[in-house]
Amino acid sequence: MLPNTKNDLKWGIFSPCLFASKCIKLDSKQTKTVRVRKREMKGKKLKIAMVTNNYTPYNGGVVSSINSFAEELKKQGHKVFIITLDFLGKKHNDPDNVVRIPSIMKFIYKKNHMAVVLRSTKKLEKIIKKINPDIIHSHHPFYLGSSAEKVAKKLDIPIIFTYHSTYERYAHYIPVPQWITRPIIKKTVLSFCKKVDGIIVPCNEIKQYLIKNEIKTNITRIPSGILPIFINNKHENKRDNKSTFNMLTVSRFAKEKNIPLLLDVLDKLYFDGSQEIKYTLTLAGYGAEFENIQQYAYQKLCLPKENVRFLHKPNKQHISKLYSQSDLFLFSSTSDTQGLVLAEAMASGCPVVSIDGAGQRDIVKNNYNGFLVDSAKEMAEKITFVAQNTSIHEKLKNGAFETGTQYHPQKMTLLMATLFQKQAKKF
Repeated sequence: MLPNTKNDLKWGIFSPCLFASKCIKLDSKQTKTVRVRKREMKGKKLKIAMVTNNYTPYNGGVVSSINSFAEELKKQGHKVFIITLDFLGKKHNDPDNVVRIPSIMKFIYKKNHMAVVLRSTKKLEKIIKKINPDIIHSHHPFYLGSSAEKVAKKLDIPIIFTYHSTYERYAHYIPVPQWITRPIIKKTVLSFCKKVDGIIVPCNEIKQYLIKNEIKTNITRIPSGILPIFINNKHENKRDNKSTFNMLTVSRFAKEKNIPLLLDVLDKLYFDGSQEIKYTLTLAGYGAEFENIQQYAYQKLCLPKENVRFLHKPNKQHISKLYSQSDLFLFSSTSDTQGLVLAEAMASGCPVVSIDGAGQRDIVKNNYNGFLVDSAKEMAEKITFVAQNTSIHEKLKNGAFETGTQYHPQKMTLLMATLFQKQAKKF
């Protein structure tokens, strides 16, 4: 829901295994101990080990994707284990299928929980041997992701990697000049892509990017499914008050999300737009820039609080209600590979106006479920156009609802399970 890829790169600050990996050498005795698995996998219920650096207490897009797929895979009869870091110790309230790797150090860095694990590969290997999965699904190319790839090769288990983000765009989170970090990150991620047995991408542009960079690993496009709570089958978000137009964004408040642009848009609508319509914007989420963005709205732009409302960490039920109550969803990020919130909003019949980007082009279709724009000025113009044309707004709402329901987790998970079974059959 709220993407949190930046934390994946922060491991580089605290762990020497981010940009450098030592090869695991197998002697003949180790080779003989590699497990034997069934060859016939078609239709077989799988045991899946998901490995992730980011999980609760984080509440980002990666976490939402993991939970959505994990829940639906379990409904389809598969066993899913989520292996992650121990951020809070005994304070975690995890279900039985979540396994935390003990951390020697836990701390807060830029308002984000961090955890450091020594000998992560060895500890992960012990867990994987105990679970004995048919397949490993890594959600990151760094830290535990790197360890997962080593363990998978040592134990002869297929490993699939989901390419969640354009990682080099998050280089500013590492306190080293970007001209140094960007090429290192790119090289590290592409190297990881060459080592895994399969790659899942959420959008076609990432697939083309990997092909352009000579990645020969099999690549499959499977967008993340949305949680059922966001699918509003009743589709009741009617615009009762024609003089008020309510807009919404749900995001992590971080620099790469470009949220000030949305406030610039509202500034144009408030001071330059028609006074016949009252435009409101609700900004829901959390992140290091939350207070700074509030100051930008209220102190620099002097926007009234009755037009701009901030909600800090609303729960899923609240967010679902916000989607259904909003007339339009706004999106300003250019670094996302899917933008799961777009599908969530659309599934409630809320059309989208978004800054153009790789993750948006697969879902936002101009004049059907929303519009893609290139600037704050163009976004303000599209918002005004939609707000002033009721028939256009209704058309976009219907198109959004039809699009959003295509991201039902059952549909996406069937694609993933088929890929897992096909890959496991090769081993």
